Amino acid sequence: MWFLELLEWYSKDAKFLYLFYIKMKIKTWFLILFCWVLSIGQTFAYQPTEEEQQELTTLKSQLREAISWDNIALWNLYAQARDLEIWIQKPESLNYKLQHLRDYLLTVLEDRRESAKRDSKEKKSDFLSSFQWSGLATAEPLSENCIGRYLTLDAMSFAYDFPTSLSIAIWYRETSCGFYLPKNGNWPFQIISKQYGNWSLDRALFEQTIKDFLEFSKKKIERYNSKNPEMPIRLSYDSINYKDLYKFAGLYNGLSGGTVYWEIWPANPKYFLEKVPWERENGKRNGLFLQVLKVLEWEVK
Repeated sequence: MWFLELLEWYSKDAKFLYLFYIKMKIKTWFLILFCWVLSIGQTFAYQPTEEEQQELTTLKSQLREAISWDNIALWNLYAQARDLEIWIQKPESLNYKLQHLRDYLLTVLEDRRESAKRDSKEKKSDFLSSFQWSGLATAEPLSENCIGRYLTLDAMSFAYDFPTSLSIAIWYRETSCGFYLPKNGNWPFQIISKQYGNWSLDRALFEQTIKDFLEFSKKKIERYNSKNPEMPIRLSYDSINYKDLYKFAGLYNGLSGGTVYWEIWPANPKYFLEKVPWERENGKRNGLFLQVLKVLEWEVK
């Protein structure tokens, strides 16, 4: 019913639809409905008219305001436009609009991500240099599996302001960066509360598991910080530190003592320290910390 009402509103005043979208704060169906409504009753060839160009310019202006400080909304809108452009080929006018929205949103996303990456490169190099003693030379080499989907992991980690190296390191520790369906149904990041069934793993579902991981991790950190405001965990896309990585390993893999107050550490130190000299150097695979360093080493180079 609401859909028919919305079409009736649009026929009376197109500007009302813009205001409606802003109030709805970019819902999932935003791009589908907006572009579909714009194409009603139109038979444009693939060459856009001035009116169509103006429609896109107006929409980009509205989107620019909505995503000005919200990189998660930016990623979500880009992913929607990207997928819809593949799915919707007709009418050509609608496909044209989706292509332009996809490209516009991707350009904004990439500009912001690359800027943050440039600004953080020196900090990453300094952090890496301070832990050369930690076993990098003897660590397990970084698998191609772990960086084969780097662009997706990096873009989504940026959107959620989370260290890409940590996202990849968790994926490595949980399923060896596998792009497959574990029998337990918890999938690549082994989040017990998430059951993905027996579907095959494709791009869409892989992105969903990354989203679930990032939201799960951010909530873990937010809960700890709310209990310990004087000593919060500070991990972000452009900043990491040893102490907070150690705390996060406990939050993610299991805490020693089961409390989130004050100083915390993993119940299983091997999860974090495996193959680190003087700690767990006889381990078979990189611990979380060494894997973070290996990814940072690859990023910096």
